[in-house]
Amino acid sequence: MLVFFVFLNSCKKENGIVSSVKPKEGVLDLRGLDLTKLEPLSLAGDWHAFPGKLPKTEAEFLSLEKEKPMTLAIPGYWVNQNLPAHGFVTYRLKILADDPGGLMIYLREASSAYKLFSWNPGLGLSELGSSGKLATNKEDSIGYYTESARSFRVQEGTVLYLLVSNYLYSRGGPYYSPFLGSSGKTLVWLRFKERKKLFFVGVFFLLTLYHFVLFFHRPKERYTIWYALLCFSWLIRILLFERVTRDWFEPSDFMEMLQIRLEYLAFISVQLFSVLFFFDFFAVFLRSKVRNWYLVPIAFFGIVISLAPYQYYTKLLQITQAYMVVILLSSLYAAVKSIQNRDTRYGGFVFLLGSLVILFTTIFDSIVFLKRWDLPFLTDFGFSIYSTCLAVIISSRNSYAWETAEYLTLNLRKEVDWKTIELRREKERAEKASEMKDKFISIVSHDIRSPLFGISSVVNLLTESPPSLSPENTKQVLGDASSGLKNLLSMVEELIQYSRFQNATVFPDYQLFDYYILAESLLEKAKTLTGAKKISLTTDVLESSVGIGDPNLIEHLLWNLISNSIKFTPNGGSIRLSLTEEDKNWCFSIEDSGIGIPEVWLSTIFDSGFNYLRKGTNDEIGAGVGLAFCKEVTDRHGGRLEVLSQNEKGSTFKFYLPNYEKVVLLLDDNPGYRNQLRKILKNLPCIVWEEEFPDHAIRSIGKLKPDLIVVDYAMPEKTGIQFLKDLYSDNDMVEIRSLLLSSSQTDPNTGKKLEEDVIAIGGDAFLKKTVSDEKLLNEIKKLLSLN
Repeated sequence: MLVFFVFLNSCKKENGIVSSVKPKEGVLDLRGLDLTKLEPLSLAGDWHAFPGKLPKTEAEFLSLEKEKPMTLAIPGYWVNQNLPAHGFVTYRLKILADDPGGLMIYLREASSAYKLFSWNPGLGLSELGSSGKLATNKEDSIGYYTESARSFRVQEGTVLYLLVSNYLYSRGGPYYSPFLGSSGKTLVWLRFKERKKLFFVGVFFLLTLYHFVLFFHRPKERYTIWYALLCFSWLIRILLFERVTRDWFEPSDFMEMLQIRLEYLAFISVQLFSVLFFFDFFAVFLRSKVRNWYLVPIAFFGIVISLAPYQYYTKLLQITQAYMVVILLSSLYAAVKSIQNRDTRYGGFVFLLGSLVILFTTIFDSIVFLKRWDLPFLTDFGFSIYSTCLAVIISSRNSYAWETAEYLTLNLRKEVDWKTIELRREKERAEKASEMKDKFISIVSHDIRSPLFGISSVVNLLTESPPSLSPENTKQVLGDASSGLKNLLSMVEELIQYSRFQNATVFPDYQLFDYYILAESLLEKAKTLTGAKKISLTTDVLESSVGIGDPNLIEHLLWNLISNSIKFTPNGGSIRLSLTEEDKNWCFSIEDSGIGIPEVWLSTIFDSGFNYLRKGTNDEIGAGVGLAFCKEVTDRHGGRLEVLSQNEKGSTFKFYLPNYEKVVLLLDDNPGYRNQLRKILKNLPCIVWEEEFPDHAIRSIGKLKPDLIVVDYAMPEKTGIQFLKDLYSDNDMVEIRSLLLSSSQTDPNTGKKLEEDVIAIGGDAFLKKTVSDEKLLNEIKKLLSLN
C-alpha cells in the first residue's frame, strides 16, 4: 500500500493545457493553444497517406504535394482500409499554429518499421526518430519494438511525415499513434511511463521472489511455486513487451526476433502456470483429469511458437488470448464453488474479484489490440490486481497452515509440560504405591491374617465330629468371627474405594442433593455400630439443606468420618453431626468424645498412604486410607477438610463444600490446565467443578445446569465446537453460557476463525489460552454477570 500511494503521488501533474484536438483530413489545428503548456495528446485520427511511396530526399517529400492523397487512420490496420497487409505507406500531417514554438513528438511502434520526419520552411527536412529497417521489399524490411522521442520546431507550414513498411505482420499498419506535446510536459509524461513500467516490474519481481522464498522456506505446497512461476512469466512478458530490455543488447534482427518469440512464450507460460495453480489450489472443486485437457492446447501453442517462423506463430495471438478467457472462466467456476463452501468463502470472494478483473482486462486488451488504442498498461494493471488477489488467498491459506502448526506446537509444548507434571505425580504415586504395597503386605501378614486365622479356627471347631463346643460357646465364637469378618470387609472396601479413586476410575456425578436425607441415611446405617458400643449419635441438620456435588461420594466421605469417630470413641461415648452455613460454604461437622489424635499427626493426617494405622477402642482395624479417600473427594468438589483434636479429649472433623449461587463447569482433558483455571477462579463466588470427558460432562450438565461452561477446544474424543453443538442441540440447554478456550485463533481443520464458529452455534465467547489471567477472569466475570 505504501508503494501504491507513493506511485500515485508521483503521478500528480502540474496545471497544463489538455486538448481534445485530433487530426482531421491530414491537418492538426493547434491555433489558439499555448504550445509551452500543451499536455501530450494522441495524434490518433485521419492522416493523409500515400500508399506505395517511400521518399528519401527532401525533394521527394515535397513532390508528394503534387499528388492526390488518400485518408488513412492512425493507428489502424491497412487491411481494414482497403490496402494490402504487406507493403509500405507514407503518412502526412500538417500542423497549424499561431506562433512558432517547440514541441516534442513520441512514437512507439510494434512489428512495423518506421521513420518520422518534420519539415519546416527555412529549416528543411529533419529526422525525428526511426525503428527497424525501412524497405520496399520483404527481405530488407523488419520492425523493431523501440521508442523514439525528439523535440522539433513548429511554425507556419510545418509538416510531419511518418514512413511505415510492414512485411511481417499479417494485418499491416502502424500499431500505436504518435503523441505530441510541449517538451517539458512530454518529458514528464515519458518519465511517468517509465515509472509505470518499473512499478509493474517491481510488483511482479517482489511477488515472484517472495513466493519462491515462501515455497522453499515453508511446507512445500505446489500451488505456491506455480504462483511464483506465474508471476515470473508475467515479469518476463513485461520486460520483453515494454522493451525494458532494449538497452541490454545491441539491436539486431536476431535479437529482435528472439525477444518477440520469448514474449509469446512468456504469455503461454502464464497460461501454463495458471492452469497448474488453479487445479492445485482448488483441487477440491476441479478434477485433476480435466487438467490434462487444458494443458494439451498450451503444449501445442508452445511447440508452434518455439519452432514455427514469425509469420505463422503470430497468427496464434488472438487464439491464445481467447484460450486465456476459457481458462479464466474455469477459474470463475472454482471461485463460485469456493463461495458456496462456508469454510472457503473468504478466499472464494477474493479470487472471484481477481478473476473478474483479469477477465475484463483480457477481453479489453483484445479490443485494444483490434482498435489500436494506446492503453498498454491496462493489462498490466489488471494482472497486478489479479496477482494480488491470488497472493492474498495464498497468504491466507499459508497463514492458516502456519497458525495450525503453531497451534499444534503450542499444544505439544503444553502437553509436554503437563505430561512432565503428570509423570512427576505418577512417580510420587508410584513411590506411594510402593509404600502402600509394603504397608499392605504388613496388613495382610498381621491384621488380615489374624481375623482370617480366627475365622478358620472357628470353622474347624464347628466342623469337628463330635462337636467339642457347647451351644453357648459356639454362639460366642460365631459372634467373634462375625465381628472380625465385618472389620475385614470394611478394610477391604476402604482399599478398593481408594484404589479406584487413585486410578481415576471414579468421577464425580454432580447433582443437587439434600443433606438432611443424607444425614438420616447415615444415621440409620450407623445404628448397628453405635449400638454395639452404646455410643450416642445425634444429628443437627435442617430439612431442605441443599448441596451441589456427587451425593454418593459425599456419603462415602461422611461415612468414613463417622465410622472413624465410632471406631475411636470408647463405649458409652457420644458423637454429634451438625450442618451449618459459614461464609457461602456448607460446613458438615462430626464431633466425638473419643481418644483424639496425637498433635504430631494433625498436619499430615490427610496424606495418602498407611501412615497412621492404629486400632480402634475395641480393636477395630482399618486399612488406614479412609482419610486419604476423604481428601480426594473433597479436592474433586473444590472443598476442604479441617480437623481439631487433642489427645484423649476427642476430635472434630469439618467438611466444607461451596454453596454459591453461580456454578461453573471446567471441561478439559488436561488436569494441569484445569488446576490452573481453578486457581484463577478460586476467589470468585461460584462453585467450580471439573470434567475430563465430554460425554460424562453432558450427563452431569443434564442433572445440574451450570451458569457457565469453560470448554477446551482440543480434546481427544471430540472438539470443543462439537461438544457445544451437541449441548445446544437440546433446547433445554440453550440458556447455558459458554466460553471456548484454544491455543489457536482458527480451526485447524477448516481454517475458519473459532470465534465465528462459537457465535454461530449459540456460544457466548472465545479466548486464546495465551491471554492473561486477568483478561480471562474478567471475561468469566462478565459471562457470570459478576462485574
